Amino acid sequence: MPRNVILIQIDSLNRHFLRAYGNDWVQAPNLEGFAQRAVIFDRHFTGSLPCMPARREIWAGVEEFWWRGWGPLEPWDEPIAYHANRAGITTQLITDHYHFFEWGAHSYHHDFAGYEFIRGHEHDNHITAPLRGEPSWARRMVAEHGESARIYLRNVASFAHEKDFFAPRVMDAAARWIDLNHTQERFFLHVDCFDVHEPFHIPEPYRSLYTDEAPDDFNPWPRYGRSDEGELALTEQELQWIRAQFAGKLTMVDTWLGRVFDALSRHDLWPDTAVIITTDHGHYLGEHGRIGKPASPLWNTLTHVPLMVWCPGQPARREGAITQPVDLHATVLDLLNLPGTGPHSRSFLPVLLGQRTDHRDLAVYGYANARVGVTNGEWTLLRDHDPRLGPAHWYSLQVGHLDARSYPARHTRPTVFPDLVAGQFIPGVQTAHWRMPAQSDDLRHLTLPREDLLYHAADLGQQQNLRVEHPREMRRLEEQLRAHMTQLGVPQEQFARLRL
Repeated sequence: MPRNVILIQIDSLNRHFLRAYGNDWVQAPNLEGFAQRAVIFDRHFTGSLPCMPARREIWAGVEEFWWRGWGPLEPWDEPIAYHANRAGITTQLITDHYHFFEWGAHSYHHDFAGYEFIRGHEHDNHITAPLRGEPSWARRMVAEHGESARIYLRNVASFAHEKDFFAPRVMDAAARWIDLNHTQERFFLHVDCFDVHEPFHIPEPYRSLYTDEAPDDFNPWPRYGRSDEGELALTEQELQWIRAQFAGKLTMVDTWLGRVFDALSRHDLWPDTAVIITTDHGHYLGEHGRIGKPASPLWNTLTHVPLMVWCPGQPARREGAITQPVDLHATVLDLLNLPGTGPHSRSFLPVLLGQRTDHRDLAVYGYANARVGVTNGEWTLLRDHDPRLGPAHWYSLQVGHLDARSYPARHTRPTVFPDLVAGQFIPGVQTAHWRMPAQSDDLRHLTLPREDLLYHAADLGQQQNLRVEHPREMRRLEEQLRAHMTQLGVPQEQFARLRL
């Protein structure tokens, strides 16, 4: 077994932009080279969405969206770093993911022996010095985002070189940490890179690598929602430019990821170090007429995500076992030969070691109190919550939470409800916590009813809804989902709202 584990998350990384998953035009030679000697998982699916729910799954092994959405680690969680520290393993977090340090999503860094936070991405309230002007490439971004865009522009006003940008700084920090810590007896390094997340603002040569269009005519930070109709509609020319910037940002991430790989080679750490590369979710770039990651139908673009693992001694190959981010918790602990696991995490180390070819019978994913997806690898059912069939709640020790419709709420404090109920609602949790009304059920904002969507795995783009033609498969997935929810002990309101 390896002495060390490095877990690298590249936020919002679309599977279909990687050569390992069929892409033939995006330049990412370091990821391509890694994939050529890694175990590639072909059926890895998201779990709790979006960013922070996905991270709690990885950190604590909790399939959280049944009980709550965006939030901090709970006091009863036992993160990977908690177990590693107790075993004397040196732990480090390197990230520019500013949500870790905001109200409502704090505490993820607490158990690491050390952490490095690169400031300034997206909405990070960092630089306050007044802007001396808005660059021409940002005018449309400011027109659509207002103060949020100005926050970002203040943060990047001093950027003069490629090395000043966020992904380069994150990957360079990781490489430097390896240089300084390669003699540690054992270590767990978690690199959480917020890129390729928007804004899709990148320097040359990446900005022009996949397009000849001038940036002044476009918005590098399109708002989430429908891209094919309404006030947020984008032209095909705009979508092509956005895809080019996404690809350019991925190439930049890949370039600097090479420094991490070089550090591993420089200190001959590959034979003793497992390296995991994955993401939290994908990102719509016009597919299905969507932009971003709205809680609309959970199509594969958002939910079928990459997972590649270098495990010393294991041959390069592809694996078809169904896995999810929540399983990374138990798997990393297993790789480090540590006891303990989150309540819903299952180690896929036997698959990684070639001892098994199966893992989960199905993957289940979704946003809290919104649409849920379930796939058994052959068929996928997407079903929406129906708020007319019962109330929705969040269950947490933290009182108040962000409005799911306006995620992430800016410059507002979360609502505190007077009708809280204290108790023990989450299976296996002995600490008293709160049940509070969810905020995502305003019927004025919903078009009801929203139909079920059923897709076959051969339909990779999920274009043909087969729910009418295959009622038996619908019923089979319903039963599998019901059994999964029963096993987890999810709140009864979830069964009602999902018509189960």
